[in-house]
Amino acid sequence: MGTKFREVNTLSFIGNVGPKTERVWKEVDEEIDIIGCKEKFDRPCQLIKPLSILEKDLPGDGDTRQVPIFVNDDVKIELMYCRASKEEDGRRPVGFYETQIQVQNKRVTRTSEGDYELTEGDVLVVPPHIGHENFGGGPTTRLSVYTRNPVQIAQGYPVKESIVSTKECTLLQPGTVLDQVAEGGSGGKHFELVENAEMMIETTYRSDAQRIYHRGFGQDEVAFQLSGRRATITNHGEYMLETGDFLLIPPGTPHRNIGDMATVRIILYSKNPLRLADEYIERAKLAGQPISGIGEN
Repeated sequence: MGTKFREVNTLSFIGNVGPKTERVWKEVDEEIDIIGCKEKFDRPCQLIKPLSILEKDLPGDGDTRQVPIFVNDDVKIELMYCRASKEEDGRRPVGFYETQIQVQNKRVTRTSEGDYELTEGDVLVVPPHIGHENFGGGPTTRLSVYTRNPVQIAQGYPVKESIVSTKECTLLQPGTVLDQVAEGGSGGKHFELVENAEMMIETTYRSDAQRIYHRGFGQDEVAFQLSGRRATITNHGEYMLETGDFLLIPPGTPHRNIGDMATVRIILYSKNPLRLADEYIERAKLAGQPISGIGEN
């Protein structure tokens, strides 16, 4: 017998746009139900380490490398690494809204509505018809989430008075509102950022292990390690995420984050299944990096 934990099961898509999320609580034994799980799965978890690939020089590369990681018809999750002071030709799918999340170092996004300086963890929403350029003093990394449908500030975002909003673009600075957020029942401080009917993005600030397990049935969940390193225990195995890593958690997978380092994670929920982008698979092959989850049962 192992340690008992409470587990929350979300039976429908996590979000505030559309039907209310259904939740059921139960108790699990970590040793028997999680670590010792013998269940077979239709889809495995996938640990993806794109930053080490983007930092590596490959034939045809310029100073800006941008690669899609997970995609479906409505959502595209990409990572951009730029080692120059100005971004070269950042890509955005035609007609998609762009949510930029700053990962490393400061960066300025210049738009027709003005300049926005993003520091680590800041979020900028740019609609399809607003062009932009990025500038900075050195190497930088950004996470970009493209959505076919408009996003709105999530209902759970705290201190809405802190939001910087012009006519079209919106800047969120989650780090500036942390002192007004209470620690959650699972430990750490987490809150929602932006959402629509197909996708929701939230952030988690944590320096201890998560006190509960979560199992979601209505969405794919993608954990992105914004800063630090933190492990996630699942019934597929244990995965260590370094800064810039992604972990895809398919529906029905119980998971809990462990570790005692101060870290920040971005969590993305997609109502429809995500797949690993072909472009990323090809780039990983060129870089000689194996891909977790490909060909696994």
